[in-house]
Amino acid sequence: MNRNLKSRDIKNLMKLLCILAGMAILFMIWLSGLETKKETPQGEGISIEDVCILIQALGVSIEFEESDNGAEMASESTDAEQSELTYGQYRSIYEQIGGSDMDIPEFAEKYEDSYIFMKEDWYEAYKFMLAYLDTDSSIWKTTVFIIKVDEQNRKLYTQNGEYEYLSSSFKDAAFSKEEVYVKGEQLLTCTRVLPEETILENVWVMEINNGSDSESGNGTLMECFYHQIAFTIPSDSDVARAAVRESIADLTFENGILIKQQQKPDKIRGKLLSVSDGSIEIEGYGTYETEDNLEIYKLYGTLESKKKSDLMIGYDYTDFVVWNDKICAALVSREGETDQIRVLLKNTGNGSYYYDEAVVTVDGQQTGIKADEMKEGERISFQSAALTDMVKLDIEGVAKENNLYRGSLEFYKTAQGMVIINELPLEEYLYAVVPSEMPSYYPIEALKAQAVCARTYAARFILHAGLPAFGAHLDDTTSYQVYHNIAENSATTTAVKETSGMVLYHQGELAENYYYSTSCGYGTDTNIWKTGNGQAIEYIQAGKLEPKEGSQISQSAEEMEQEENFAAYICSADEADFESNEPWYRWQYEVEQIDTAALLERIKERYNVNASLILVRKGKEGEYYYVSEEIEEIGKLKDIQISKRGAGGIADEMIITGSKEVIKVISEYNIRRILCNEESKVIRQDGSSVATGKFLPSAFLIINADKTGEDMVGYTLVGGGYGHGVGMSQNCAKEMGNRGYGYTEILKSFFSDCEVNS
Repeated sequence: MNRNLKSRDIKNLMKLLCILAGMAILFMIWLSGLETKKETPQGEGISIEDVCILIQALGVSIEFEESDNGAEMASESTDAEQSELTYGQYRSIYEQIGGSDMDIPEFAEKYEDSYIFMKEDWYEAYKFMLAYLDTDSSIWKTTVFIIKVDEQNRKLYTQNGEYEYLSSSFKDAAFSKEEVYVKGEQLLTCTRVLPEETILENVWVMEINNGSDSESGNGTLMECFYHQIAFTIPSDSDVARAAVRESIADLTFENGILIKQQQKPDKIRGKLLSVSDGSIEIEGYGTYETEDNLEIYKLYGTLESKKKSDLMIGYDYTDFVVWNDKICAALVSREGETDQIRVLLKNTGNGSYYYDEAVVTVDGQQTGIKADEMKEGERISFQSAALTDMVKLDIEGVAKENNLYRGSLEFYKTAQGMVIINELPLEEYLYAVVPSEMPSYYPIEALKAQAVCARTYAARFILHAGLPAFGAHLDDTTSYQVYHNIAENSATTTAVKETSGMVLYHQGELAENYYYSTSCGYGTDTNIWKTGNGQAIEYIQAGKLEPKEGSQISQSAEEMEQEENFAAYICSADEADFESNEPWYRWQYEVEQIDTAALLERIKERYNVNASLILVRKGKEGEYYYVSEEIEEIGKLKDIQISKRGAGGIADEMIITGSKEVIKVISEYNIRRILCNEESKVIRQDGSSVATGKFLPSAFLIINADKTGEDMVGYTLVGGGYGHGVGMSQNCAKEMGNRGYGYTEILKSFFSDCEVNS
């Protein structure tokens, strides 16, 4: 019996042990499950909206399956703005774009499918997507300080410019500094907000509304303007309440809040004498350095931010704000009148702007001025007590037909030497410009058209000085307008007086107007000038200059770009052309023997002026390309050809082929210089011969090569016209005047859609 009991106990014990073992196994399985369960990541998730935006910017199409919590892959989805990406959704993206092939991090060890995917991990993965999928680097990361948010138009205004924004996270981003992704003119998403102080320097504070004066009835609203942006700063702090209306201030922001403002109350005002890169000279105050972040505000009319080049030399319409002995801002208080002009007189004796000495006679008093007796920055002015009397200027080695000047003569000592500036009323300036630019015997309506052109041209430079560092609007040479080269004349003075104050406008702005001597029958447009902006002036159009009836030529300006069309035209004459009887209407120029060394020197000369317009051919046949580099030799000259023509047929590009180099010459001006050997004379259509100087009369020309075997030894040019061919042809205006055209009709025929008004 005891033995049976013992056997039963053993069996029970075994059963118990089996139960305990099973429980242990189950416990171990449960415990193992606890260990493999990943911790929930802590931090900020990435919104589905932002993921959509960034994926679409890559040009990739992604779809979510229904199992992905029903999330929609569309940036327009309101739910997507609020919903955050899960790891399961990230895995779906990863697999669809082939993440393993791009070495994109998988993050499998960190997440469960249901976990929210962290923003920092998404942007880590996005770096790899950019490297593989954005092959043209169209998406980049930058930092912006956001000044204003326009929710209605989904636009952001920043220190860097204006952008369209895509992510809804930008809606509350005013006055925050953010690291963002950008594509073109669009801000895609914000990767992070930077908790850094940002200072907007030299802001124009327009208005302060405190307490009940504000829209909300409490707090303070600061109305400000900066970089063409009008914006409002709401604040309940003493910082905003301490601000002063109509003042310049530095504003400091942190995390979207104005935390500090520094007022800059000190102002000075006087006649602006000169403006250079780093300084401004004001009459009565001397020269001040300017802050690098100088701000200029136009306060009259529509409030605008302006450039330093907009400051009007010779006028006192501006208050200058001084801070730490530097000018930090300029406040232009009223619209300037373009009634006074400052002309820099070029020294024709040495070809510079500088003089060693001069003798001035005013009201019978003679005074000698020597550069080495003046201090740098010193100005000495002479003007007659009577407004109608003139100042006489005598300079050794400089001979002019007329050395009597209206207005004042100002002697200014710069670091390089002494310069002379003639300041006088604009209308009186024109008395000496019009006869210098157009013969006084031309018909009165042509002279009036010239007066309006000259006045408009000068007025534009009064508004935007051409020589601000000298304190001058322009000089007295062909670089601007020829002034005081020919004595005043009653006919030209009458033309100025009878058009007093009249200028050319296009859509309310002073027109850019140009003129030249004679056309070949066609004019061209401003594309011939390689200024880099690639924009033609719409109201200066290329085309045939002809009466309404009688012409046998019907080609358009574009058709004249074809070599055969232009060659046929320039080798003939259209009697219906206004200028068909002018000597410069057609001309020839012959170089019997080309001096290759001299030709190369002229090429080098133009390369040194603008290297981007003188190019050398590289590569092999069928794969040629041109680069800008110095040219050491041409070799045997093989050919010279016009390879491209501009509107109206003007030569725009030329190929010079040598045994060592093939050179491309760009621009009509360079072509006129390089083809001119300074020895041959131009034979005009009336048989007269004229020395050329350094430039051919025009680039409306064809080249006839003279060859011996394969080598080019000489050439003959057949051309027409005199000057650049843009704007008003003066001899065309003359003939129009002879045929009864009025001056406004003459001007409108050259400057379409322009109005003549005072």
